[in-house]
Order: sequence, then C-alpha cells, then structure tokens
Amino acid sequence: MAPGISTIKRGSIQVQRAAKVVNDRLGSRQLLCAFVTTGFVLCGIVEQSASVALRANSPSPYTAAEFAEYVENTSYITRYCQQPADDRNDTRDGNSGVHVVRSIPHIEIPMTRTDETEAVLREAFMWGTLFSPLAASRVAARVGAERLFGASVLGAAAPAIMVPAFWLTPGHVVLRFLQGIFMGATWPAAHMLAVTWIKSKYVSGFVSLYTAVNLGYAVVGILGTVVVRKLGRDFLSYVISFTSVVWYFLWWRFVDISLFPNRVKRDEHRHLPWRRLLASKPAWACGIAVIGSQWADATLMLGVTKYLKLVYGFSIEYEDILQSLPHIGHFFAAIMFGVVVDHVRSTGLTSTTTCRKFFVYLSHFPPAALMFVLGYTGCDPSAPAALYTAALAMTGATPAGVFASAADIAPNFAVCWLVAPGFRFFISDTPSDRHHIHGIWKRICARLERLWRLRDRARYSRRAV
Repeated sequence: MAPGISTIKRGSIQVQRAAKVVNDRLGSRQLLCAFVTTGFVLCGIVEQSASVALRANSPSPYTAAEFAEYVENTSYITRYCQQPADDRNDTRDGNSGVHVVRSIPHIEIPMTRTDETEAVLREAFMWGTLFSPLAASRVAARVGAERLFGASVLGAAAPAIMVPAFWLTPGHVVLRFLQGIFMGATWPAAHMLAVTWIKSKYVSGFVSLYTAVNLGYAVVGILGTVVVRKLGRDFLSYVISFTSVVWYFLWWRFVDISLFPNRVKRDEHRHLPWRRLLASKPAWACGIAVIGSQWADATLMLGVTKYLKLVYGFSIEYEDILQSLPHIGHFFAAIMFGVVVDHVRSTGLTSTTTCRKFFVYLSHFPPAALMFVLGYTGCDPSAPAALYTAALAMTGATPAGVFASAADIAPNFAVCWLVAPGFRFFISDTPSDRHHIHGIWKRICARLERLWRLRDRARYSRRAV
C-alpha cells in the first residue's frame, strides 16, 4: 500500500475514533443543539457582514463630536432639556458652563452613499429569504432536514469568498440574493429537525436556538469591525468562508452521518392537505403572529435606533455597547423563555395552550408598552437605550410561543408555517434608512393631535346639547 494512502486511511480511522468518543460523551440532542446554534450564528454573521464591511472603514461625513454637536443643536429633546441662557450668541454660558442651543432650523441628515449601498445589499438578501422557505420545506421532506440544514448554512456562508471579486458590482447584489436564498432554507430545515429528533418536552428550548442569528449580529458587529479595520474587508470574507467549510465538515461527520441513516421516512410532501392547512384558523394565527413579531424586531432594530440617533445623539457606529448588548440579551432571554416553557409543560403546572398563549402575549404587548413609554422618558439618554434593550429582550419570547406552536398543532406540517420569517424583506425594508423615521413620527404625532382635538370637540358638543 502506498504511504499516502495508508496515511489517509490511518487519519480517517482516527477521525472515526474521535467521533465515537464525542458521541459517547455528548448526547445526540446536545450535539445537535450546539451545531444548530453555531449554524445560525454563522447565518447572522453572513447577513450583517456586508454592512460591517461597508461601514468599518468608510469615511464618515462627520466625527463623533460633530455628530453630537449636530444633534445638540437640532434635536427637539435638546431644545426642551437645555437650561436657558441670556446670551444667545455665545454657545457657552460663562457662569454655568451649560451649552446654549443655537436657534437654527431642524435639518435632515441625508442618506450617504454608504447608506444607499447598504440598503440595496440588504434588500437583495431579504428577497432571497422571502422566496426560499416554502420550497425548502418541501426539499427538507424529500432529502432530509439534516442534509438540507448543513447545505443551507454552507451555501449561505461559503460564497463569501467571492465577495472581494464582486465587491459593489451587480454581481455582488446577485451574490447577496443567493446567500439570502440559502439562509431562508435554514428555518424550515431546523424546524423539521425539531419535530423529528427533539422530544416534545424539549421543543421550546430547541426552537429558541433560532435566535442565535441575533448573536451572530453581535459577533460580527464586535469582532468583524476589528477584523476589517486591522486586516481589511477581504479578510473578513475569507474568514467567514473558511469557518463555514470547517463547520460543515464537523456537521457532516458528527451529525449528518449519525442521524441521516436513522431518520424517519417522511412522505408528507406527497399528501399535503393544502385545503385544510389554508382553512386552519390556528395555522393562520401562528403565521400572522410570526409576521407581527418579526415586524416588531425589525422596527426595534432599525426604527428605534434611528430614533435614538436623531433625537438623543446615539450612533450605532460609535456606541459598541448599544450595537451588541440588545442582540446578546435577545438570545439569552429566548433561551431562558424556552427552558421555562419546557419546565412548566413537563411539570404539568399549566396546559401547553396556556403556555403558548402567555408567551405570545409576552413577546408582543410588553415590547409595545416599552416603546410607548420610550417617548416619555425625558432628557436622560440612558433611559430610552435601556428600554430599547429590554424590549428587544422581551421579543425573545417569540420562539417559545409562536414558533413552537406550529409544532404543537401540526407536527408533520409545521415547516409549512415557518415560511413567515421570509417576510422579513417587507418588514425590514419598511423602516429602513431610506425612510426618514423622525418625519414619520412627526406625521403620527400630528394625526394623534388631530384625533385628540376632534375628541375634545365632540365632548364640548355633547355638553352643549
């Protein structure tokens, strides 16, 4: 036998022994959870990698100090919060040292070329996530969720190696669209993994791992920015691609080979009851709730950050804590909610339906209430930032409520209703940077004021009668 062949054979035997040791020490469920978590982290890194590569080294039209001065002299909050001074011509009061707001009109910050480019690349990615989930749910039933999930993560991250060649060209937009297609396929594949390999009493905790995408946002925001500034944006693409190849090899060796031969043969794709599914009120309720929750997440991550930027002077580019902490809190809150639901269901404290309903309400109403309070926090800029972080953490109850409900009402067809995350394109584009959020707030407040006046007039007319 040739030396090279014997070396390869010996190496393969060593890999098999290592895989056996790992499988013996770690249960299949723990191993699957670890790989699904890291897979979604990779997907989150891929989704935000273009934004990080664009903004890390892009020359900002204003420095942090200039931006703070701009907000200080144009924000309505600043006008109301600053103490008045007698001398309006000087920007500093010599006695008190308080900054005096100059009487200048409110000015829009126009979109920079970086903002426009980022919006185009994000939209292309979201278009891909819109089209792929439904088709992926059928593919998962045919080829197996184990193979589809691994191929989807690899297909979303590995093409990053071509980003330097297509940087800011039409090919770059097409590449982002293809990456979005593969990422959109991870949701139904992961859900089929949940209903196939995870026991019912652990489904909530497993589904909560989907929020590792947000953890990927934080990772690429912190580490990716450092990599781009130190080694260049091309190196970030190479790291993402290489990491995905390593992840896929480990997934194939420790998960795919172990699970695929023992998977349950499913033929639901041949007998899919479309009429009953489309006429099912619980199924539609799950889909609408998922879309509503995704809308809330996108509004929080885009709309509220724009509000904090224009009104209070927070800038995600300069505030590393505000860039990462909300996403990290969202992930760990989701894990906590999933574990709590599984514990409550296993102990029989309440019914499964009651648990799901409670966490659906928890993921919608408290964040909405926090956003309402955010507008009345006054002059302290840390208060709205804390409310934003808390609201994004509360939306982490979505997987334990809505996502897991699809597995409860129709385990064999649950993946059909996990196509709702694909609607994140419409959700994310609505409050995107190209829309002037503070202008929207002005129109909303104006309409509320009109309604308030109409109500007062109606009261006066009733009293007069």
